[in-house]
Amino acid sequence: MNATAWASADDPREPGRPHGLITPPPPHRRIDIWPEPVYAPADRAVPSWWLVGGHGGAGVSMLTASWSIAGDAMGAFPAGFEQESPFVVVVARESAWGITRAHDLLTQHLSGYGGAATLVGLVTVAASPSRLKSDLRQRLEVVAGLVDDHHWRIPWIDAWNELTPDELPFWTPGDPVATGRKREPPDQAVPREVADVAEAIRTTIVSILHTNP
Repeated sequence: MNATAWASADDPREPGRPHGLITPPPPHRRIDIWPEPVYAPADRAVPSWWLVGGHGGAGVSMLTASWSIAGDAMGAFPAGFEQESPFVVVVARESAWGITRAHDLLTQHLSGYGGAATLVGLVTVAASPSRLKSDLRQRLEVVAGLVDDHHWRIPWIDAWNELTPDELPFWTPGDPVATGRKREPPDQAVPREVADVAEAIRTTIVSILHTNP
């Protein structure tokens, strides 16, 4: 698709009414909105939700590969076309920049500048095996509050540094998740924390559907 076809997030013709209680980020820090249904590979299941990365290296590629029913929105908000899932999850790394970008994308969407898709929540991916420093943890708590604490965390998975998305197994709803101390290698089984987050997102979406039939 030609880059000029993208819908601009500061275009006054964009659908959606800004929410007066939430200030959107400045235009240069907003992401675009798809002008057509998001491209989805033909060899994958139709996505039940879309992952929107706030920045490069957020972790979208690894999560999309790990969750069979998630799709990569390629850094732009889906517009909520009838033939695609309307559900969106923002993804960011647990770094100063990642948390800042999570705030940008959440406030963009919540203020009415993110298109017609439904914002489900936020997933953050650990940036290191170390405990998150207190100032970053506090900032993240504030940002997570924007989505009523629909915030899920992916811990540091050391083996992911040595694997590509194509080498990862994937989780599908109904798959058994190991609960014992013994763990399968990440190239053979989806880590339980990753599967648990996918199930939590799916459960949240089901709740939204039941609340707004």
